[in-house]
Amino acid sequence: MDTEVEEFVGRLDAVKTVVRETIRQLGDEGVTWSPDIPDANSAAVLVTHMFGSEAATVHEYIGGIPVNRDRDSEFADPLTTAHDLLDLIDRVGARTRDVLSSETKESLGRQVPTRQPGVTKSARRSLMGVLMHETEHIGQMHLTEALRRAARTYRADGEGLPSTSW
Repeated sequence: MDTEVEEFVGRLDAVKTVVRETIRQLGDEGVTWSPDIPDANSAAVLVTHMFGSEAATVHEYIGGIPVNRDRDSEFADPLTTAHDLLDLIDRVGARTRDVLSSETKESLGRQVPTRQPGVTKSARRSLMGVLMHETEHIGQMHLTEALRRAARTYRADGEGLPSTSW
C-alpha cells in the first residue's frame, strides 16, 4: 500500500479505535442518551451519522461503490445498541480499507464528487474532511457523556450543584 494511503488508513483506524472504546464504555443506555437541549444528539446518532458519511465519501465518491445514503435517517432513525454501532464501525472500516487499498499518492489527487451536486474535491482533501468530521463528533460524544454524568449527579432542583458567580 502506498505510504500516504497507509497514513490515511492508519489515522482512520485510530479514530475507529477511539469510537469503539467510547461506545463500549457508554453501553446501550449511554449511546441513546442525549441532553434536553435543542439539536443535541446522542452518541448513537453521531456514530450512525459519522460512518454514514464515511461510507458515502470513501466508498461512493472515492471508490465508486454506491451506498444510497439517506443522511436524514441517520438523525431520525439511528442504530440504538452498542452492538449494532460497533458492527457498523467494523463494516464501514473493512470496506474503507478495501477501497483505499487500491489508491496511490497520485490517485488521491484526482477530483471526486461530494455531497453537494456539481462540487468536487480531491480524494485527498475528501479523506482529510472525513478525519476532521469524525474527530469533531468524537469530541461531541465525550461532551455528551460528561453532560450525562452531570445529569445523574445533580438533582433537577439544583441540589448538589456547585455555586457560581455568573
